[in-house]
Amino acid sequence: SKQGKYLSKLERKYKPDQVFVVFGPSYWRPTVNNLQGFALGKMLYPEVRKNYPSKIQRLKEEVFDLIKQKLLFRNVGNFVVETEVVKSRLVKNLGIDSDKVFVISNSYSPAFEQRLLERQSQVQPSDDKIVVFIPSSFYHHKNLLILPQALKELKSLSDRKIFFKFTIPEESNGWKLLKKSAQNLGVSEYFFTVGHVPNNVICDEYLSSQIVLCPSLVESSTAVFPESFIAKRPLIVSDRDFARDLCGDGAIYFDPLNPIDIAQKINLVLEDGSLYQLLVNNASEVLKRNYLTPDEKWHAQKALLMKLSHK
Repeated sequence: SKQGKYLSKLERKYKPDQVFVVFGPSYWRPTVNNLQGFALGKMLYPEVRKNYPSKIQRLKEEVFDLIKQKLLFRNVGNFVVETEVVKSRLVKNLGIDSDKVFVISNSYSPAFEQRLLERQSQVQPSDDKIVVFIPSSFYHHKNLLILPQALKELKSLSDRKIFFKFTIPEESNGWKLLKKSAQNLGVSEYFFTVGHVPNNVICDEYLSSQIVLCPSLVESSTAVFPESFIAKRPLIVSDRDFARDLCGDGAIYFDPLNPIDIAQKINLVLEDGSLYQLLVNNASEVLKRNYLTPDEKWHAQKALLMKLSHK
C-alpha cells in the first residue's frame, strides 16, 4: 500500500533498531525487530458475534479475522498488551508464543489528568437531574442498543429525572438507530449526545455526570475505566473477564444482555449513598493497583524496547 511504502522509506532513511506500533497489529512489515500493540478485541471474543442482527455482517467479520491472522500476525515480532487476560487469550485462542507477549498496564492521558486538576472544583453534576455517562463509539460489540430498554426499565424503578449521555456524533447512523429505538420505547427525551469530545476536554463530561456506564461486550483495554476512577465517578460495567480483571471491587457488574439487570444496578448505586462512596473509595485503590501513571507507562515501554533491542 501507499502508506506501507512510505513507512518503508522512513525505515530505510532512519535505520531504527526497533519499530514500535502502539495500536497494532500492523499491515506493514518492518525489516527490523518490532513491538506491536494488539487492538483487535473481537478476535479474542468471537462469541459476541452470535448477537449480531445480521448474519452477513457476522460472516464478513469472521472471514476478515482469518485474513488478519495470516496477513497481520506475520508482520509482528513481539506483542505488547495491557492486561493478563488479553495475553492469555492471545496465547490460548490464537496460538501466540507466550514469550512473545509482554504486558504493560494501561494508563490515563496526562491531558485528562491536567484538565481534572483544573476543573474538578468547577464542574459538578446537576442537582435536579441524574446523568449516566456512556463514553463510547457506536459498534455492535459496544452493546449500546440495549440501553433504551434498560432506561425504560429504570424509569419503572425510579421517579428521578435520569438521562443517558453519549459521545456519538448526532448525524451518524449509530445515533439515529439509538434514538429510533428510544423513541419506540418512549424514552427518547432522556437520551442525548455531546458528540465526539477530544480527550483533553472529555474530563468535563465525567465530572458533570453522577455515574459512568460501560455495557461493552469486548475490550482489549479501555480508557473509560481509569478515567472513571480518577474522576471519582462510580463505574457500572459488563460482567466480563476483562472488566473484572481491570476493575476488581472498584465497579458494580451487570449482565450486559439483560436490560433489567442493567437498570437494577444503576438504581442500586443511585439509592445507596454508602455504596456510591464505597465504589469511589475502592476505585482509588484499584487505580493505584491496576494502572500505571502516564510517566510510569512511558518508562515501562522504554525499558521493554531497550530490552528487545539488546536481544
